[in-house]
Amino acid sequence: MRTRLIFLMAALLLCTCPASFAQKSEWSHYETPMQFTPIVFDLGAEYLGIQPEHSFLERTVALGIGYGSMFLITQGLKFIVHEQRPDGSNYHSFPSGHTAAAITGAELIRQDYGWGWGAAFYACGAAVAYGRVIHERHWWWDTLAGAGVGVLSAWIGRWVTDSLDLEGTKKSNLAAAPSFDPITGAYGATVLMRF
Repeated sequence: MRTRLIFLMAALLLCTCPASFAQKSEWSHYETPMQFTPIVFDLGAEYLGIQPEHSFLERTVALGIGYGSMFLITQGLKFIVHEQRPDGSNYHSFPSGHTAAAITGAELIRQDYGWGWGAAFYACGAAVAYGRVIHERHWWWDTLAGAGVGVLSAWIGRWVTDSLDLEGTKKSNLAAAPSFDPITGAYGATVLMRF
């Protein structure tokens, strides 16, 4: 119980870290804090008596991998596409990272808690997307692409987590090991996957 509470507090702390990267004007809009509500629900709903399909550890790892892949995909696309925002502030419009974050969480909640809770958080994701458009931070197609990235990222997080078999109940299909070359000083990794 104490370990879970520490994980929950760490997740809440990590949710506030993006504030240091966001412009001050971003926090004046409701969608900036709203994009993180699925994380808080996913890690804290069990304390309210709502039973998930996966364990706390599996949900935490899926969230980490899902949001990590979401961040890499959205930032990579922003760099490649280089689309100007509707307000003209910069060229990081496509895709919407806020929408991707909200939908990543919504899909992970749907996978763990079913469509009842999933639909509520998909509605939250739609509200985030709507806010990004009306506040002229994204075009509508940016939010649509962000939603697609969010669903893909959630599935990546769940698939990798299920492949790792964190609970030790089945044979793992995925293994990873770090490596270090003392001659060159290079770090690396080996990833093995069984099909």
